[in-house]
Amino acid sequence: MNAIFERLRELFQLFFPETCEVCGNSLRYGEHILCTDCLLDVPKIHLHNLEHNPVENIFAGQVPFVRATSFFNYQKHTEYAHLVHKLKYRNRDDIGILLGELFGVELQKSGFLSDIDAIVPIPLHRKRERKRGYNQSRILAEGISNVTNIAILDNAVIRAVHTQTQTRKSKEERAKNVEGIFEIRDASLLEGKHILILDDVITTGATCISCAETILRQSNVKAVSFASIALAQR
Repeated sequence: MNAIFERLRELFQLFFPETCEVCGNSLRYGEHILCTDCLLDVPKIHLHNLEHNPVENIFAGQVPFVRATSFFNYQKHTEYAHLVHKLKYRNRDDIGILLGELFGVELQKSGFLSDIDAIVPIPLHRKRERKRGYNQSRILAEGISNVTNIAILDNAVIRAVHTQTQTRKSKEERAKNVEGIFEIRDASLLEGKHILILDDVITTGATCISCAETILRQSNVKAVSFASIALAQR
């Protein structure tokens, strides 16, 4: 039965081939979402073991943290930026799982996750999550967890205030927009843990900083670090 199913799948792909989400070429057997060439061309920035890297510099002096990193460089209007857009706005949670898994492999190899106890994906407000159908940061965390087995704490912190999108806001406006918007739902889940706060895109870091401030103020957490799939440098 399995052999028959596999043959039917091969025939289906022959007549209705999947295409790469970056270059648009037909995917070969065994490829999924991205072709091998585009997987190799992801604009990774390899910051995981670099002290005072551009991501760490965003948070330096803003909030106490251990380390920070991102997976790839986010440049508007590129096909890799469109991957993030599809994840957030086109119901492509499968893209988020793949990106999270790729990121998780890199983080694990680098030792970045060696003392991380749990991942806290940046929460969405319930209204926005209901409209979107899922939290994209939670999907990315699932991908990382798939390859690292690190627990995801998506019920410890909530986004209590519904805010406007951060897009097109200045650095100062972004910080004001997310000030005091998070609340701790269950501090016991965070107690004594080194938490990795995970966002999809870090630009000014305002959302991550606000989340970290709430965690540090309202729980007995051991430490926080930051990560994102993409870094949008201004």
